[in-house]
Amino acid sequence: MTHPDSYLNRRRFLIGSATVASSLQLGCDKQQQVVAPTETGRKQAPLRILMLGQPGVEEIISRGWQAISEQELKIEVVELERANSDGIGDVFLEAATKADLVIYPLALVGEAARSDTVVEITTDDIQRIESKVGPLYSAARNGAARYGASTFALPLGCKLPALLSRSKLEPLESWESYDKLVEDEWDGMAAEPTADGWAGTMFMWRCSGLENWLFERGSLAPTINTEPYVKSLDLMLRTNSRYTQRDCTPDQIWSLVAAGELQGGIGFPERSSESESDARLLSLPEAETVSKVMLDPFSPVVSLSANCRQTSASKLFIAWICGGEGSGSVRRQIAGMGDLRDGGISSGDAGAYESWLSQQLQAPLIAACPQLNSAMGYLTVLDEQVRRALAGECTAQEALDDVAERWQSLTSTEGLEEQMRAWRMAQGMRS
Repeated sequence: MTHPDSYLNRRRFLIGSATVASSLQLGCDKQQQVVAPTETGRKQAPLRILMLGQPGVEEIISRGWQAISEQELKIEVVELERANSDGIGDVFLEAATKADLVIYPLALVGEAARSDTVVEITTDDIQRIESKVGPLYSAARNGAARYGASTFALPLGCKLPALLSRSKLEPLESWESYDKLVEDEWDGMAAEPTADGWAGTMFMWRCSGLENWLFERGSLAPTINTEPYVKSLDLMLRTNSRYTQRDCTPDQIWSLVAAGELQGGIGFPERSSESESDARLLSLPEAETVSKVMLDPFSPVVSLSANCRQTSASKLFIAWICGGEGSGSVRRQIAGMGDLRDGGISSGDAGAYESWLSQQLQAPLIAACPQLNSAMGYLTVLDEQVRRALAGECTAQEALDDVAERWQSLTSTEGLEEQMRAWRMAQGMRS
């Protein structure tokens, strides 16, 4: 396998794929457990896991793993703040050199693959996992398990925003219809995610059906400040001016609607364990005609580190965390994670949001998130400028002009050819 060119100009030792012994049972076979291999007469070294996320998840993962394996886990959590993520990519790439496995945001997959920080997950390994825990939903496979022509990561959760309503509601054909709903029927008692770190992503969700997605394909010139995007942001500003609640996260909106403090809005639960609700859930406006899905750039994925020293045990852990016995309860307790596979949860176990999400993730068309070098820098710039516009500090055009200018600067710094290659691969094309 030939890896993509390394933009960091460094080569790391690539760990060869080891075949998992056929006698080891992976996944959700309830008659047998996943047991990490042990070496006779010698205590097995802990499996080293690096995770970008919130502190406190170590115990949840370790407790679930210990139920099916005697091997110790050594989990290092690097705190990831969505509102302050610029620069986390460099921290991650450095810390990953001391790990066997890495759990990190989808937006960083491109940087991790191009810098040889993670290695490809082979077709045989993917088929082995799917034979035990089921295939990924289409959107999760196309949007999170593909980078170029290869698979460098497997998704552990892919949250999507839902249109929430306390009352009966028909699917909305446009964002203009949503604006009218907020004003006339809900009297402003609604909200959408515009908290620090969320506003830019919400704007991209509103725009996911637009042509010339984010960049011109041939030149990587930003399209973010062209007329369709400006009109979309203008409408977003108008609707937000009607809301009685602002600067909310998706989870806060989910809770407010469930409690009856809002009539509706756009949101989802942070943890799948909190996915039950009396609210009605629909796809975002225009979803019936657009049918494109953009996954949250902060969706968690898992990869095998290029510096892995326990390949077989690491592959067993990946198979387990992706859907093996007992891992479902682990994922449902961790923010951003959930079930992504056919047969992963039964209808009786699924909450309202999980049931709705499983249908949404079967959409085959993807609007790629910007898996570029310095990906978090691009996302931070967009979020900052959308929030400036929401605060009334500038117009939609001024905000997006600034985004385009700063994106071009980032592209120039990282190298145009490298970034064009990265963008092609983010869209599933060969480099």
